[in-house]
Amino acid sequence: MAVDCLREGTFLDNRYRIKKVLGVGGFGITYLTEDQFLAQYVVVKEYFPLEITARVHEGDGQALILPREKNDRKHFLKGKRDFLEEGRRMSKLFDVPGVVKVLDWFEENETAYLVMEYIKGISLDIYLQNQDIPLSFWQAWKMLEPVAEAMEKIHKKGILHRDLNPSNLMLQEDGTLRIIDFGAARPYLETEKTMTVLIKKGYAPPEQYMGKGRQGPWTDVYALCATIYEMITGVRPEPSVDRLQKDELYLPSAYGAEILPEEEKILCRGLELDFRKRFAAIRELRQALDSAMGEKREKNTKKKTGSRRWKLGIGVGMIFCVLCVAVGFWGYARGKEETVVYAGNYGRRTEKYKEYLEFVKNRAVSSSQGKVNELYPYQGISTIYTLEPKDVKEWGEPCNRLRFNSTQEEYLKYMETKGYTMKKTREEEKDTVEVEKYGAILTDFEKEEEYEIKDGEEIWIRSDSVNQDLFQIGFNVTENNKDEVKEMMTETAKFLSGKVPVEEKTVRADFDKLDDWPPEEGWIGTEYNYWLCTTDTENGERAWIFGVNESDFDFADYFWE
Repeated sequence: MAVDCLREGTFLDNRYRIKKVLGVGGFGITYLTEDQFLAQYVVVKEYFPLEITARVHEGDGQALILPREKNDRKHFLKGKRDFLEEGRRMSKLFDVPGVVKVLDWFEENETAYLVMEYIKGISLDIYLQNQDIPLSFWQAWKMLEPVAEAMEKIHKKGILHRDLNPSNLMLQEDGTLRIIDFGAARPYLETEKTMTVLIKKGYAPPEQYMGKGRQGPWTDVYALCATIYEMITGVRPEPSVDRLQKDELYLPSAYGAEILPEEEKILCRGLELDFRKRFAAIRELRQALDSAMGEKREKNTKKKTGSRRWKLGIGVGMIFCVLCVAVGFWGYARGKEETVVYAGNYGRRTEKYKEYLEFVKNRAVSSSQGKVNELYPYQGISTIYTLEPKDVKEWGEPCNRLRFNSTQEEYLKYMETKGYTMKKTREEEKDTVEVEKYGAILTDFEKEEEYEIKDGEEIWIRSDSVNQDLFQIGFNVTENNKDEVKEMMTETAKFLSGKVPVEEKTVRADFDKLDDWPPEEGWIGTEYNYWLCTTDTENGERAWIFGVNESDFDFADYFWE
């Protein structure tokens, strides 16, 4: 049946102007809207259960949503309360990486609305449909591993998703996935209550078909493994309720999937019909896969499959711009996320967020307006505050910029062991806090030190002024010192690569590309945990720079469009 959607140009809450309809589901309609206050795109989701409601147009132009029958009113009101509860649940996940952010919720037109960030991309479902061949198991898992990490955090907050599938995973332009649509989520800690039966055939385990089925993190484990199954076979798994009658689920290897026997065994355990035989938590699944795949397989497979990892047709420059925006808001070095709190990484509804903004505004020595991002003009103009170093130290938390998992001091000591004498010749510090129109906070506490090495070579190091974590390492290059600089860069590459040993031939080949690489061409991606770029310095010389490769780190791609 035709759905009576709100027309383009309609205003909601005297603020959100509808641009177009994005989608229609059984319980609601999703619109792309423009926030007139902030001049940015957001997504508004309208509670509109199609089976029991209709839109009634009043004489004054108001479009109300009312139950079709008198008996439907009770179900409609309960559903509206649950819909608003979805907003409250999702607001608790505001600082969980990889989850779409809820910005607001309100009631109007006798119904309810959720306001969410606008994510530019396509669903994983559509992405898979456009692939010529299924993904390998390694490719599928590397795409979904951040999703698994996010689900683990969601479960710790006592919430299940219960509708995890490719249509509820958005693939962004930078190749990362975001979890959307928590309409099926319910607190699982309230085990005495009967959960609503919500089914997505192929991804829902048997307990979701039962009114009083015992559901828990293992329920989302099944859905995650079913998603992997489809990604590597091109086939959606048989509905679990059908498998209970006669289990005809073929092994992925029967479809010719690129998967090792030990990986297949783990995947099949995640698809067990009896939840007691399944992994009880996402963490157990991740640990099993980490053990089975191993670092050596990851390194070797990365060389073979990295070139077809994403088929989104994004230029290098585009990826770099998206990366710069994403990195700014949340920077997590692997292994530090649970122990380090980064300045600015606070949910907008928290007291810590308000306290930090007040601290920044009161201590700022100056403020200015940022520039409009040409790629994302609807982000609006941000405000940039400059702080004194002593105030940054007083707050005591490092900035949320992406970083290497090493410190400046560790690097200097390493270079000294390799025979390089480092004499400091310059030191500068600049500490800024950028507050976006949507409220997201980018902190940048950068200390830059320059060192003179033997034979006059110069190197500069940018690090976090709070804890010395490395951001970038640059080398000043002239025609006379290229060979010496490449030797120092080789040692630096060995240091930065950490557990993954560098192959000197590969590294030197990357350095050779920089000889003729003009600054306007951008950056060179590598198979290690760094990228390379070249730039012109203020005195007209050339510099070669190591920066952080995002693929080796966990950080939230938390930017607003």
